[in-house]
Order: sequence, then C-alpha cells, then structure tokens
Amino acid sequence: MPWTRFGRLSVHDPRFVEDLRNGRTPRPETESRVRQFIAAYQEDTHAA
Repeated sequence: MPWTRFGRLSVHDPRFVEDLRNGRTPRPETESRVRQFIAAYQEDTHAA
C-alpha cells in the first residue's frame, strides 16, 4: 500500500510516514492507533 494511503487510513494524516522519515516522533496515542490498524489489517488480509 502506498505510504500516503497508510497514513490516511491509520491516523488520518497522509504525510504521517513522510514526517516519520523526517524525524517526527509520534505521541503514544498515535503509536497505539497505528499498531491497532496494523493488527486489524493483518487479520483482514489473513482471513481473506
């Protein structure tokens, strides 16, 4: 998936991944949302 889509779907920020690459440190709440998104995405892709 493109990094802009990942950011948009996980934290509603299409620049999220680019900002991380540029040194942004996510807040704990944001990190939790990303982890939850990844876990749900993995479950969905493995269930199909």
